[in-house]
Amino acid sequence: MTEPQVTAPDPRPWLRFYAAGVPHCLRVPDVTLPGLLEAAVRRHGRRSGFRGLHRAAGACADTLRTLGVRHGDRVALVLPNCPWFAVAWHAVLRLGAVAVTIDPDASRQTLRHQLADAGAVVAIVGESAGERLDAVREDTYVRDVVTVPIGGEWPRGGRPRKPARSKPGDRGPESTDRGPEPGGLAALAYVTADGPAAMLTHTNLVAAAHQLALWHPQLRDGKETALAVTPLWRPHGLLFGLTAPLLTGTRTVLLPTAEPRTLLRTARRRKVTLLSAEPADCRRLLRRPAHELEALATVRTWLTGMLDAATADRVRESVDAVLVEGYGIPEAAGAVLANPRGANARPGTSGLPLPGTEIRIGQEGAPGVELPLGHAGELLVRGPQVCAGYWGDPVGTGRLLLPGGWLRTGDIAVLGPDGYVTVLGGTGSSRG
Repeated sequence: MTEPQVTAPDPRPWLRFYAAGVPHCLRVPDVTLPGLLEAAVRRHGRRSGFRGLHRAAGACADTLRTLGVRHGDRVALVLPNCPWFAVAWHAVLRLGAVAVTIDPDASRQTLRHQLADAGAVVAIVGESAGERLDAVREDTYVRDVVTVPIGGEWPRGGRPRKPARSKPGDRGPESTDRGPEPGGLAALAYVTADGPAAMLTHTNLVAAAHQLALWHPQLRDGKETALAVTPLWRPHGLLFGLTAPLLTGTRTVLLPTAEPRTLLRTARRRKVTLLSAEPADCRRLLRRPAHELEALATVRTWLTGMLDAATADRVRESVDAVLVEGYGIPEAAGAVLANPRGANARPGTSGLPLPGTEIRIGQEGAPGVELPLGHAGELLVRGPQVCAGYWGDPVGTGRLLLPGGWLRTGDIAVLGPDGYVTVLGGTGSSRG
């Protein structure tokens, strides 16, 4: 008599629902973010604006070099979404330095903590943040403050305003020409206002950019115009607004505010085809009268987080665009889950793991114990976009990284038999 065979559950059931053209595996190229920009300049040229960005970033890097910024130094970017954020970001990375992205509206307490904790030696700020930074600067390591405008197009020369006077005798040594390395630290992303910072390497950020670009094969190479209102100081804002566009050739319009009337006016004027916005910004936008939402008529793809059913229905009623709901966290460079494009999308879920991403559900309070499909527990994630640690390894954060490269997200979720994930909310127990 033949013994019945027991078939083990598919460890990656989500692969069955990937959209056509999306690969099941991810091979991350051995390249840095400045390398991605240089490739974008060669491939897409003048139309995308990458050539001007590359030139402006080079000039800004020269200015930072004269201030003694060298490989491994931390440079704080205290800026809203604006062209100078993009210029400063690429300038810092070109030098092999580390970008510390900080909310420009952060309180003085938060600003003091993050600047001091990161050990930033230079801060690049908009005019609105200058006064608050001056109030806390003496409690930090910041020796130079560079002020830049937050409006307009790409800076022509790429050279910021003359920096504030340095602290006497506190200038660093001469910079070297050593550039970044793929596995080198690129950015510090704070998980909470007063908590630890995730250490994101060039490889982490390049991987996330490829994951997003591969997930959207419908984007026309070099022909899309994106409106990015998700804050760039958050990793998923960087992903949508700065890094993935280098691969897709998308021209990105950076909007400092998500105020609905400004957003709609910009979308109409620039004929935006791709919109990325936070769920709260989506809800505010959709409160505008129907005739104003006609400004979004050119939008073909709308990216956001998980929406409530009423808001999602309103999006579909208002625009003839594909709505893609997803989920990301700072430690994973903003990229973890997304709904597929087309009939396989599941509204009200956070979607499927992106290419190269593995997930599992751990028992709440004992995340090393894996739960079966359909049970709620803590979402664990592993992939090339996931950071390997936290800045300074502060007390307590070691518990967030489990053996085997698994990261605790601190969020309760359910993984269905079909591979779709629904994030239910945060536990608050995994992050400090």
